[in-house]
Amino acid sequence: MNLYRRIVSYRLALTIVLAVAGIVTMAYYVSCDTACSYLRGDLLGIDLKYVGVGYMALIILLALLKQADLLRMLVAAGIGVEVFLVSFQIAEDVFCPFCLTFGVLVVLMYLVNYERAGMTTRWHHSVIYFFGDAKIPWIDRPRMPLLGMMILGWLFVSFAFSGSATPVYAAETPGFPSYGRGAWELIVCTDYFCNPCQDVENELAPELERLLASGSVRITFIDFPGHRGSGLYAKYFLAAVAADPGGANALKARKILFSLAAGGKVDDENVLAAALRSQKIPLSVIDPKPVFKQWSGLLKQYDIDQTPTCLLRFSSTYTKKYADAEAIRGKLIPELRKRFPR
Repeated sequence: MNLYRRIVSYRLALTIVLAVAGIVTMAYYVSCDTACSYLRGDLLGIDLKYVGVGYMALIILLALLKQADLLRMLVAAGIGVEVFLVSFQIAEDVFCPFCLTFGVLVVLMYLVNYERAGMTTRWHHSVIYFFGDAKIPWIDRPRMPLLGMMILGWLFVSFAFSGSATPVYAAETPGFPSYGRGAWELIVCTDYFCNPCQDVENELAPELERLLASGSVRITFIDFPGHRGSGLYAKYFLAAVAADPGGANALKARKILFSLAAGGKVDDENVLAAALRSQKIPLSVIDPKPVFKQWSGLLKQYDIDQTPTCLLRFSSTYTKKYADAEAIRGKLIPELRKRFPR
């Protein structure tokens, strides 16, 4: 009983702490690269991650304003939403740890703020008010049964939600992005959000097309994880080359991805996928982690710690590194034209 009284006396502060934890959880969700990366959803076109952050921010505001009844109603509606979303994950057999953690935080907020003032001897009232109640603003009676808010939350999300999921067992392992044959190999290591890399990719593109057409040089791409959005763009590059393993498709996909990154406006997974498909780039559902691991090994093997960097190799006997845009522009491109003439 003493513990319960302490919780009641600090319930608003505890609610703020739980809501902040929910916002942090959604922040981690943005970088999610587990099976949940295939779990997508939105409410009225707004990504669930941002809806979750806005929901927790509103709860914090109500707690700071000491609007306990409105807060209880909002949390109860959240319970209804979470019931629907967890049911969706069960139906699709894909479970996101971040989404489930968020749901647990909503349940904890509900328990911390639970209050049942509408006592009655009628059995149906006991059932209706079992889940707690809240005072309706500007109305003394009757009190709102939180079960009604739960049902409203469930109904809202059932009409407003749009989502899809591809179970992790259906994801393909993409092939390593390396094209062409021959003893010579050109390794291109760039970052989509690096300005010099964007320029270098444009300048290298004609040479890469020529070398791929000749078939005498193997070209290998490594995406460097230098910025927050680099992993997402690298994942969709691999998704594109998995759908069409040709070198021409890889060059086209890279050109579009670098253009989108230069624009700086596409940082959402759904929008990025739509942008690629609108340019006739096919996509496959893939698990990028095996290739990411190979890339990490190559970065260590060749001591690549900056972008843009290119390596020109002949078997295992010759390796020359070009470690900045000027070296690639002034030395590598002339070397390629001299060593591999048209």
